[in-house]
Amino acid sequence: MEEHRSTAGQGLGVAGLVMGIMAIPMGLFPCTFYLGIIFGIIGIILSVVALSQANRGAGPKGMIIAALVCSIVGLTFASVWGFTLSHNGPRFIKEIIREGINEEDFEGIGRDAEDILKDLENDTSYIFDEHASDMQQITDTLKMLEGEGNHP
Repeated sequence: MEEHRSTAGQGLGVAGLVMGIMAIPMGLFPCTFYLGIIFGIIGIILSVVALSQANRGAGPKGMIIAALVCSIVGLTFASVWGFTLSHNGPRFIKEIIREGINEEDFEGIGRDAEDILKDLENDTSYIFDEHASDMQQITDTLKMLEGEGNHP
């Protein structure tokens, strides 16, 4: 006789998982933490309802628990940003308005970026020199296979 597996709560579990997964990246960025809070709360509500349905209908609970965890994590990230910006955000914005933006602050960033690029160029130049003969051999082989080069 076939065993009938219950799907109780799975639809709401999928919806809760989607909301939880969306809450995590939205909660990570300060400009979208409001969406992270909304998605996290909706995901928690859907996951709790789905979990109660799965308990009553003897359905699988793994995905529903994952949805609940994702929603809680996303809500936590978003709440941290919301708390941080609600206490320090207005002060930071007022300070920028009062003092203005100094171009000197950004000049240091440009110099640092140029130094980093120069360091990267110097660090990788020996790699190309070391493998130049291999690259030439690969190029010659490709030309031969394409019929463009001289056949050895």
